[in-house]
Amino acid sequence: MRVPSTEKRKTVYTEAMEVFHAAADLIGLDRRVRLELEEPDYEHIFYVTATLNDRLAPLPKSEHARYEKLASSQIRNPAGLTPLYDGKFILRHDALRGADLHVENGVIRLGEKGLFRIEEGQAKRFKAYRVQHNQARGPYKGGIRYHKDVSLDLFKVLASEMTWKTAIANVPFGGGKGGIKIDPRQYSSDELEAITLRYMYKMKQLIGPDVDIPAPDVGTNGEVMAWMFRQFSDGERERHTMRGIVTGKDTRIGGSEGRVKATGQGLAYCVEEWFKDKQLPIKGSRMIVQGFGNVGQAASEILVAMGARIVAVQDADGTIYNPDGIDVAALTEYVYANKDNLKKSVGGFPGAQEISKSDFWAVDCEVVLPCALGNAIDADVASKIKAKLVAEGANHPTSPEGDEILASRGIDLIPDIIANAGGVTVSYYEWIQNKRMEHWTEAEVNARLEFAIKSNYRIIQDIALNRPRKTPEFDSRGFVVGKQLPARTAAMVLALKRIEAHYLIEGFSQ
Repeated sequence: MRVPSTEKRKTVYTEAMEVFHAAADLIGLDRRVRLELEEPDYEHIFYVTATLNDRLAPLPKSEHARYEKLASSQIRNPAGLTPLYDGKFILRHDALRGADLHVENGVIRLGEKGLFRIEEGQAKRFKAYRVQHNQARGPYKGGIRYHKDVSLDLFKVLASEMTWKTAIANVPFGGGKGGIKIDPRQYSSDELEAITLRYMYKMKQLIGPDVDIPAPDVGTNGEVMAWMFRQFSDGERERHTMRGIVTGKDTRIGGSEGRVKATGQGLAYCVEEWFKDKQLPIKGSRMIVQGFGNVGQAASEILVAMGARIVAVQDADGTIYNPDGIDVAALTEYVYANKDNLKKSVGGFPGAQEISKSDFWAVDCEVVLPCALGNAIDADVASKIKAKLVAEGANHPTSPEGDEILASRGIDLIPDIIANAGGVTVSYYEWIQNKRMEHWTEAEVNARLEFAIKSNYRIIQDIALNRPRKTPEFDSRGFVVGKQLPARTAAMVLALKRIEAHYLIEGFSQ
């Protein structure tokens, strides 16, 4: 029987935990184990502060007439101004070297760029989080997210999903997640560095290479991990032994080959297995991708190499479509190497046509790859999808209502806790390499990843189909529950059985 929740109202977290309770009921999960897993071990909320640079903010048009005669200033150091996507510029101190300045009441004219008001850099406070969900199987493990819409409830969801994901990937970690409530696109690199260093300074007492191991997530990358490692290890006598404090690092400072593309690679392996199961050719298949960040971009590149066509891509600021297939290499160049594309968006890509956000979900295709944020596929979206498969590259991209509609329409699902487990799997390989002071080749990493993802995917399929069997690669007999299950529930059954074993065999500390 389900243990009554202490929650007084439905939240993102309680909603996400519905599949946990369904799977727990199915397997008769031990009551005490259930209580241990129902809420996180620790929920940390704290604040970090940093002093920001001066900025140039566009002057409202209503004030332009007042400065009609203001002479144009010349800033000759191109590195002195950093454009931001919201129209502002970071004004660095070295911008004034060799400059010809004309300022009136704090207003400056920059040639064709127009009129700007100088905003003095102020100290600012940011809300920060780290949720540590469970460590029965090993150190807490999970990403650092920089996004304007994060919350404690969201991080509880993401931390719990890491607990399930590490168990499904069968790596000896638990689950954690954290980050800062911030839109990183509104800050310069040196400001983000200062904010990150302060975040790690505050978090140092909570984490460690054998305690809690962060990694990149939405809004962060290998550069952020490098800053975090430096702050954690700075001044320590044996700092080289601490390199495993974060994963997702640059390969030149202890990162693993294949880590950047690992989540997309794992997603592609799952999709490849689905096509094999259905005895369908992946070559020529049509796919649409929501989100062109690390996961969406890498998965697109890998699946195109397998013969698929990416016919539509959507992100927060644009939606593009080309029925003949989008040139993923050219799109990557447009998004990530185009200095004028400050939003890093697919919008405006010349190799495809713009379509509406709602039309994206109705594009004819075989596979939908949601690789952006959570709850993108709600009931309305699920009713529009014209595909045979939804493979979840993002965390929790489908709502419970969306799940029900996809199932009723006969659309297959590869749930996130196996589909995007490639990242944490290769993070484990990176952690092992750091422990051993080794460096593996990309071929070795990908071979290990392929075996891990495909064998655990097969176990989940066996649980879903009520098909107990033992092969040279895996044994699903101890996980099948005696009846067929939805894929998401089957994945949770695998996770809970692996976690429960630790509690029941090791017992509970008193």
